[in-house]
Amino acid sequence: MGAACQELRPCEAERSECTDLADAFARLNYCTGNGSGSSGQHDVHLPDEVVRKISTCLVQNETPGHALVHILAFCGVCRQWRSVGHELNPGVCIGFDVLENTFSNNQPSIQRFRRLTTAQKEEVFFSAAKLLTGYTEVAFSGEAVSDRLVQTVAQRVGAILVKVKLHNAKQVTDAALCTLVRAAPKLQSFVAEELDRVAGNFLVPLMEDCSNLTTAHVANIPSLNWSLCKQFSTTWGPKSLTKLVVRAAGLDDTFCSIIAKLNNLTDIELDGPAANIIEATQQCPALSRISYLVGKKSDLDAALAALTSMKELRRLELKQLELIVRNFVLTIEHLRTIGRLRVADLRIDSFIYKQQPTLNRSSYSHVDNEGVKALVDGICAEWGLRRGDMAPLKLSLCGATALTHDAVSALLRLPVLTELDIGGCLRITAMDKMRLVAKVKAGREMLESGRRPQNRINSRFPGLLL
Repeated sequence: MGAACQELRPCEAERSECTDLADAFARLNYCTGNGSGSSGQHDVHLPDEVVRKISTCLVQNETPGHALVHILAFCGVCRQWRSVGHELNPGVCIGFDVLENTFSNNQPSIQRFRRLTTAQKEEVFFSAAKLLTGYTEVAFSGEAVSDRLVQTVAQRVGAILVKVKLHNAKQVTDAALCTLVRAAPKLQSFVAEELDRVAGNFLVPLMEDCSNLTTAHVANIPSLNWSLCKQFSTTWGPKSLTKLVVRAAGLDDTFCSIIAKLNNLTDIELDGPAANIIEATQQCPALSRISYLVGKKSDLDAALAALTSMKELRRLELKQLELIVRNFVLTIEHLRTIGRLRVADLRIDSFIYKQQPTLNRSSYSHVDNEGVKALVDGICAEWGLRRGDMAPLKLSLCGATALTHDAVSALLRLPVLTELDIGGCLRITAMDKMRLVAKVKAGREMLESGRRPQNRINSRFPGLLL
């Protein structure tokens, strides 16, 4: 297929019949505009269904960016294949980016694209954007993404778009994003990360015009200003948003006014002041997952107090709690309190590990051995009170480089452990890791067999349930 696309050079005889697809194909392969339609000798007709099957195989298991380039090469075969390529597969995410997995694809069309300059890549993308008619998922990434590209996609497929992702598109501005979200009333998922020239004006039309929006993800945009969004939030009605992610995006404690309007949230990921987490626990009764990147002990104290209060009032039943700890060590009291929360999936990870998992940071650990003992004590005490209502436990302590044999011995006291992540825990020996593997395996076998741990408290070891 790749060889065929190389051999069939577009003919320049029929310029009047040039399509956007042929133009994009010409830019991709020869860095020139005004590509042409197929010549008569290459206009071999196959049943449309056969062509569609070939096109589906072409992009199967490919990343969104590679899929776009494959489609352009596919469209260089003949006029019939271009007409099919206009609406290849609405379920395939088309990505204006071929920088991901740089060395994973050695096909000539991909390698040829990577050798283009930024301006030439933008021209290819712009020409390709004019061909879209049937795609419902689009991803933008990299320096070749421009305002006119985003606006063209909005014009072509905005009415049917359901998922949009922008990552590291440093040339895109608020004007283009406003055009995009206003043209996409069916939008369900919007993800924006690392957009240097965006101030936040797009947030208002995103929240007000996209009534089907269920996922909003905004991260690593420090210049983002929420003031306009907060001002308009006073008039909002009920929102369908169920997942909200706001990280490194200028949050302060006034963000509570926006959270108060999002009563249907089930999943939230925030950083900054604890006031926003507290507001979420009070205003979102369906909340089942909280991920909090916390950088101050005082914020953690306030957040844990709110979670404990909600647990005691039985107004909130969390399934997963993720605490990403930055620049401080959790105290014994912190971990004992965390252990007593009713959470079946508990993640207490280091921010440094999250940023660079492969980097050895043995001098820093957010949890120590005594902290793990306190965590296990809290979990065992809570499970002792719950008696028959004991959920299988998933636990993560990634980046806790100070943990040793003592911490492993404490973890083995847990009644049930079905999943454990200790990535970055460098001081745990191979033998202790084998003991933990056996513990997790036993917990999974118990879960699969339908058996429950017997809730008998050992008088000699009060923290141990048998």
